[in-house]
Amino acid sequence: MTERTRVVFRVKKSVSGDFWICLEPFERNLKVLGNGFLGFDLPEGTTINKAEEIAAFLQENISSVSYTLL
Repeated sequence: MTERTRVVFRVKKSVSGDFWICLEPFERNLKVLGNGFLGFDLPEGTTINKAEEIAAFLQENISSVSYTLL
C-alpha cells in the first residue's frame, strides 16, 4: 500500500534560532504521520535567504511525498 500527497515546503525557525524546512500537507496528511509532520534540519548557520532558496528548490522539483508500507 502506498499513500501519496502533495506538500508545501515552508521555512520555520526553531527555538534555538536555527532554520529548518517543514513539509506541510497541501491536500491531506499521510495516515502514517497522524497529526505529526516531517521536517529537514539545515546546517547550523544557514541564513533565512539560503533556507528560502532551498525550500523554493524543493517546491519546484518535488511533486509529491509518498509512504509505502511493505
